Amino acid sequence: MFLFGVNLKMHQTPQQTREFLQMLRERVARVPKIERAGLWVIPPFTSIAVAAEAAHGSGIRIGAQNMHWADEGAFTGEISPLMLKACGAEFVMLGHAERRTLFGESDEMLNKKVLAAARHGLGVMLCVGEPSIIKAAGAGAEYVAQQLKLALCGLAPPGDLQVLYEPLWSVGEGGVAADPDYVSAAFGNIRRVLRELFGPAGERVPILYGGSVDATNCARYARLPNGSGMGVGRAGWNVDRFVAVLAHALAALD
Repeated sequence: MFLFGVNLKMHQTPQQTREFLQMLRERVARVPKIERAGLWVIPPFTSIAVAAEAAHGSGIRIGAQNMHWADEGAFTGEISPLMLKACGAEFVMLGHAERRTLFGESDEMLNKKVLAAARHGLGVMLCVGEPSIIKAAGAGAEYVAQQLKLALCGLAPPGDLQVLYEPLWSVGEGGVAADPDYVSAAFGNIRRVLRELFGPAGERVPILYGGSVDATNCARYARLPNGSGMGVGRAGWNVDRFVAVLAHALAALD
C-alpha cells in the first residue's frame, strides 16, 4: 500500500474542508492505480468532524495535527486524545517540524503524547528529521535515531504507527527537497532503529517522506526502497495539485 496524504496546517474553514473532501473523493477515483493507495488528510481541529463525515466510506483516513497527552485538565488551548476520537480522528500527527521549532516541543513531550495516543487507540504519525546544522555536521543519522528512541520509548510493538521523515531544512515555503539518495539512506537508518526498538514488528512500520514534495519530484521518492509513501503540505492544499502529485507518484510504482 502506497500511503499518501496532506497536512492542511492552519488552512480551511470547516465548510472549505467539506468541499475539499467531497471534490477529492470524486477526483481520486479516476486516478490510475488508485487501488494501491491509502489516502489521508489532516485538517485543522475545527474541521476534523466535518472531514470525518465527508470522508466516511471512502477509505480516506482523517488525522489531527497535534494533541495533549492528558485526557482532560487545565491546559488552555490544548486538545485531548479523547476529544480527537470523539470528532472522528483516526490518527494524530506528532512532532511536526513546525511544532518542534515554533513551539518548542521536545522528544520527551512527544513520548507522552505517543503513549497517550496508543492508550486511546489513536494511530500515530511521528515526524522526525534533522536541522540543517546537524546535516552539515554529518550527524543526521544519529540525530534522527535519538528522536525515534526518545519519542517511542515504552511503546509496545506498534499496530498503527507511521514515521514521516521530514528534514527541517526541507519543510515550508523556503524548504529545499532532499536528494532521493539522502532520503534513501535516512529510510535505512530509520528502519534499523525501528527493528532495534520493536524487533520483527519494526519491519512493518511504514516510513514516509515529507518536505517540498510536488508533481515534479514525487516519482523519485515513490520508488525508494524502505519507503511506503509520502506526505505533502502546500502542494496538496488544492485538489488539482493533490491529484497531480498522487497520479505522478502512483505512475512511478512498478
